[in-house]
Amino acid sequence: MKTWMSMMGLAGLLVFSLVTSPQSLVTAAELKVGYVNPAAVLEQYQRAKDVEQVLQQKGQQKQDELEGRVAELKKLRQSLELMSDQAKEAKTREIEEKSDEFKRLKGRTERELVRERNQVLKEILDEIHQAVSEYAKANGFSLILNGQLVLYGQEAVDVTDEVLKMLNDRYAARKAKKT
Repeated sequence: MKTWMSMMGLAGLLVFSLVTSPQSLVTAAELKVGYVNPAAVLEQYQRAKDVEQVLQQKGQQKQDELEGRVAELKKLRQSLELMSDQAKEAKTREIEEKSDEFKRLKGRTERELVRERNQVLKEILDEIHQAVSEYAKANGFSLILNGQLVLYGQEAVDVTDEVLKMLNDRYAARKAKKT
């Protein structure tokens, strides 16, 4: 996404230099420029919302599983008070092993969820980028800029809603085919 943003910023500078140079190759009237706010698209794109909900449910399931292990460790620690010194020592080692296992499981679970979230986010951002490209070509745009990098832009050239509608319509159609 950073690469896409950088490319959009450079494209904006290129357009500015082409239009304002004395030997201008392209006049402003020949350019059709628009912008898209990718954060707004990502926030309102139904697929992104659905994926986020699934990831939150997975996270909650993992959290519940981890809380069950914490409760188990607490019970083991409480049972130490009633044991002889020799039994305490053996039980303490068992608790330490389970505690280490819990820490490894927690770290692995967090890394897996982050990895999955990042992978899905990349797929969605690629899909958004592809949709913007298709929209631009279909509607004769010379350039579509990242709206987050645009300091000023008339609402008439903001195509965020149109791209979002295209994405949501496609997603709804794919979802309907599956059911």
